[in-house]
Amino acid sequence: MSKTVERLIIGKHTRVMTVLMKKDPQGNLVLTTSEEFSTGAYGDADKWEHVLKWSYPTKNRIYEADVIDSVRTVLGAADKELAESGQGGGKKYANSLPRVFDHLEIDDRDKLFRAFLEPNNYGERVLRFFVFERLEAITSLADLEEFKTAFRDIFHVIHYLAVGRDGIIHRDISISNLMYRRLEDGSVQGVLNDWDVASTSHTESDSEHTNMHTGTMPFMSIDLHQKLPPVHMERFEYESLFYVLYWICLSYSYGKLLPEEKRHSAFKRWPYWNSDDHEGVCSAKVGLRDNGKIFENVDKFPAMHRPLVQPWLERLRYQFDEGYHARRKSIAEGKQFKDNYTLGGYVSYKTIRKILEN
Repeated sequence: MSKTVERLIIGKHTRVMTVLMKKDPQGNLVLTTSEEFSTGAYGDADKWEHVLKWSYPTKNRIYEADVIDSVRTVLGAADKELAESGQGGGKKYANSLPRVFDHLEIDDRDKLFRAFLEPNNYGERVLRFFVFERLEAITSLADLEEFKTAFRDIFHVIHYLAVGRDGIIHRDISISNLMYRRLEDGSVQGVLNDWDVASTSHTESDSEHTNMHTGTMPFMSIDLHQKLPPVHMERFEYESLFYVLYWICLSYSYGKLLPEEKRHSAFKRWPYWNSDDHEGVCSAKVGLRDNGKIFENVDKFPAMHRPLVQPWLERLRYQFDEGYHARRKSIAEGKQFKDNYTLGGYVSYKTIRKILEN
């Protein structure tokens, strides 16, 4: 019997729990027994904790374990190229992914699957189980330099995947998906989690991916709030990172989510962002983008992230504001906006990297 340490709902058709597991003599992961747990025979529980994720998506939904394998291959090639050019600095971006220890899929012919189904008719679905390593949320980091390292790692991963052979886009950058693991030498490595809505340059044109509002509402790019959203692109991921960083800086400090009275006063606008109203959420984001004064008074922000407010947040806000302004101006003048991919060069890997190097 496993010991449930934590459980949370992360989606309508997805559940996650943390369980204690061990390796059997053959090296396979198995659940701990109730006797082992009650007697403490397992030793250090942190080394035994794994995440069990199960979901019942539609049959044609991309298989997360396969996506992670593909992503790891692309990042491995990027690591090799960076090492050969002397630009990698020893980083292994292929390690900025969750480790999958086991996975299983059951179709609707199995009784176990039918037992998991809710009363509603969800159509043709499969039941999927994944066993992942236990990662920690990037928001739990209490050291600013470690936070910056993990955040940069994830930023680079987004870029190397987007420009890789398959054009992989995560499509759901959010606070809950930015994680880290602590390495044996004590350093941290950022990990981008939750790949079950990722797309490639091949799948974006499929009917399942076309004109879909994919992502988490508070962190989606402004362009994705259109009635018929465009195909995902690299700069949408960067815009999501900006919103994630903004909300972290408003409400977290030294690894803790602060009580509301200790958060930045702008946090009161969270309901306008965390809504099903695309027009309203888009308006809230435009309001942030156009607000050139919100980041002036650094002292209003929680202490830990104050050093990021002007060097990172304000400069990112400026880049997006200038980019969207350039596009609006071009359209107003009846001209074709030639570089929508980077908003006229304002939101490119190069410009964002320069900001995050500070």
